[in-house]
Amino acid sequence: MAKEWDFNSYFQAIPVMETKRLILTSFSRDDMPDYFDIIRDNEVLKFLGGSIAVFDKEPHLTNWLRNVNDRLLIRKKVFTWCIKEKESGKVIGRIDLGGFVKKSTAEISYHIARNYWGYGLATEAVAQITSFATDELRLKRIQGIVRKENLASIRVLEKNHYIQEGLLHYYPFGREFHDVVIMAKLNV
Repeated sequence: MAKEWDFNSYFQAIPVMETKRLILTSFSRDDMPDYFDIIRDNEVLKFLGGSIAVFDKEPHLTNWLRNVNDRLLIRKKVFTWCIKEKESGKVIGRIDLGGFVKKSTAEISYHIARNYWGYGLATEAVAQITSFATDELRLKRIQGIVRKENLASIRVLEKNHYIQEGLLHYYPFGREFHDVVIMAKLNV
């Protein structure tokens, strides 16, 4: 007898996934110095809606790790993956899937270290998480919200068959307000 599908069962731990060039896994304490370097880069931050708080001292670091790897996951709020280059094991970014609504909809977000822009790595990570969202979680809608100036990120979503649904003006985006494009992939 086949085991019955259970949406809630996926929220026990961050699933480890591999692509051709990447490993998507939970964050560990050892990952944090490289990750902090990424989120301190103003070129990365300009597309994330302002500054991101860098909690690189205790007890904040332990609390952040506990939140992304445990508390927020168990509450079914968000999956947060550390993106690592498979060959070197170096942290090159982060990808999230969260904001779940009625076990059918979620939002994808991601950022990659500037040195890794332009190599298709964000496209590869988004493809893997989108597949997880549709095939495993059986979501019907995955959406991404991107600053309209971030043409590279819009292209990442387009390559993964997300369609542009509209432009939202003066939308709350991080700690700022921006014009954003909403893109979605439907699985119906």
